[in-house]
Amino acid sequence: MPFKSAAALSLRADGLDVVLNDDGKPRTTFVSAAAPPASSDGPAAGYAVPCASAGEHVFCPDHTGAVHRAARDGSGDRLVASSRAGSHVTAALVGGTHATFAYLASRQTSEGWVSEAWIGVDDDAPVRLSEDGSGATAVTLVARGSSVLAMSVDARAALTAMHARPVAFDGGHLKLGEDAVVFVGGPGDRRTAGTVVVPSSGPAWGLLPIAKDAATFGLAIVRIDEPPRVDEPVAWSTYANGLDPAPIVAAAWGATTWVARVLPREASVGSARDLELGIIEPSGDFALASTVPTTSSRPGDLALAADAQGALWLAWVDAGGSWVEKLQCTAPAAPPSLQARDH
Repeated sequence: MPFKSAAALSLRADGLDVVLNDDGKPRTTFVSAAAPPASSDGPAAGYAVPCASAGEHVFCPDHTGAVHRAARDGSGDRLVASSRAGSHVTAALVGGTHATFAYLASRQTSEGWVSEAWIGVDDDAPVRLSEDGSGATAVTLVARGSSVLAMSVDARAALTAMHARPVAFDGGHLKLGEDAVVFVGGPGDRRTAGTVVVPSSGPAWGLLPIAKDAATFGLAIVRIDEPPRVDEPVAWSTYANGLDPAPIVAAAWGATTWVARVLPREASVGSARDLELGIIEPSGDFALASTVPTTSSRPGDLALAADAQGALWLAWVDAGGSWVEKLQCTAPAAPPSLQARDH
């Protein structure tokens, strides 16, 4: 891709818009579904924090933390929020047409500075998503029917809490549902982040790479019912060793949940890292489908989308630049497999 930065992927009927962040300005490259992506002659430097897209709107933070909302071509740029510099923004459509976004901001309280999640929609002023007494070090939005499911992570030195909260659009404004702590894990830090995905049937899944205990690191796969419940069931897929940050993304294709993740190949310190694709089974277990070759041993900054034909579009950043690859997949079987690759 023309910029070396993390991507936001927006599906179109005839292909994919790859949106890269040029310090608060979206730089969009269209990739046709009918032809392989064309490689650039050499990427220019882009901002490492990705944009987030919801419908035709793109939300891009700049290096100061200011969040810009614009069309994919960059037109109509306006500032809509001030986030914590270097933190990620997330976005989704609520009510089918309203662009909602969430971000992290620092607020001074009687106990000192606290990192919190905030959420906004359309031209309304953002409101605090985090409950009193809770913070947030990462936040993710995903559409769930006509509403949005917000998943936030509050990573602390003693424990890490995963929160899930439904958000509806009612009377022209956001309506926050009950906040539920669906999972509590071990200690984390500000780089501890996960994702959430909603298949067409069954529960949503919250995915969080984190230490299971003092000797084991892995992917916590947390079932999230509707509405979310406190202390939801969790399954684990362990890694050979710990990794922080540990990139993880997911996308739903019908009732199938696809996951892309980066994990150490071996337990040794400094081990090469693999980029894996797999599915979440109904039991919550992770089933490996394929290991994707990359141009270096340290891929990161993942993005994943599944189109209407069942193809996966996977983006990542490594030492060679920013990459997008299309993978045509078979229906998940036992084990799932990748039938063909388009580069």
